Amino acid sequence: MLSSRLIYKLKSPLLALKNRPKILYTTFSSPKLVQDDVKARQEKLEEERIRAELTSMDKKPSQNWILEPYVKLMRLNKLAPFWLVYWPGAWGILGAASYLNTHPDFYMLALFGIGGLAMRTAGCIVNDIWDKNYDNKVERTKDRPLASGQIAIPAALGLLGLNLSVALSTLLQLNLTTQVLGACCLFPVAIYPAAKRFTNWPQTVLGATFSWGALMGWSAIVCSNLPQDANILSFLPAVFLYFGCINWTLFYDTIYAFQDIKFDKKLGLKSSAMAIEKRPVPWLMGFSSLCMTNLALFGWMTGQEPIYYMSLGLAAAHFVKQMAFVNLKSPESCAKQFRSNNTLGAIVTFGLLASLLIK
Repeated sequence: MLSSRLIYKLKSPLLALKNRPKILYTTFSSPKLVQDDVKARQEKLEEERIRAELTSMDKKPSQNWILEPYVKLMRLNKLAPFWLVYWPGAWGILGAASYLNTHPDFYMLALFGIGGLAMRTAGCIVNDIWDKNYDNKVERTKDRPLASGQIAIPAALGLLGLNLSVALSTLLQLNLTTQVLGACCLFPVAIYPAAKRFTNWPQTVLGATFSWGALMGWSAIVCSNLPQDANILSFLPAVFLYFGCINWTLFYDTIYAFQDIKFDKKLGLKSSAMAIEKRPVPWLMGFSSLCMTNLALFGWMTGQEPIYYMSLGLAAAHFVKQMAFVNLKSPESCAKQFRSNNTLGAIVTFGLLASLLIK
């Protein structure tokens, strides 16, 4: 009896230890690690939101016809950028007619439309060949024909040759000075895709390319009507127009570049959107102001009527509207404001044409 009590007393502490409630120990991360984890989660959610928005923007059903990949490669299904290439050339043609006090040359306007479309599609093909291995990693561009393997490189090169042939056939109908300018345009067209790998300002190269039509449109009219020794000085108005168009391109294509900024950072590509990411509004205001100043100087040097300056006022209001309403974190908003620049181009074209007809 005594021994059993003694054994019980010896076991009691052991039983108490065995049956005591288990204590859970929590390891606490440092505030910095927690902060980094929250930031990573937020970035992931933001990237998923952007992917979903980009996917919803391109929700047109595929037509499943044999030429569809080629149409997409040439961007004939998205003609807004073609007009952005066309407007500077039209401004050059109409401004030159005012400068010489002649009638508008509608044949030249049509010719530049054909040549501009051919060069625009050629530029898209060159860009897609350069970026084939990048496009398939970006949500907005992963379904492009070369990136998705729908078209092989040899077929794309054949299509490039066809478009360059069309561009050449239109160029040969212009005067010699304009032909030389047209040939020089091939250089910026070729190097733009490479610029995205080496500089934060590839949009400047794009601006030089897209605005080249301003010089060619001016040359096509002026150099056919003035003696050779007067041609050099007569190019001064076109220089102001050219720099105005470059700043316009910097404005709208920087907005466009904000669509891909997160993907470009991951791939090591560069853009003006990255360069101005912390202070976009002052930069956009600067681009638009320089554009308006150069267009006003161009109007003064070509003797435009008051209606032209009224159109510039509307164009300036359009710039303000874009900066007020664009959401640079929304790809859909960026794309919408980018496309709206065709309205601005049409407003300035109307002002030049109306001024010319009033004279």
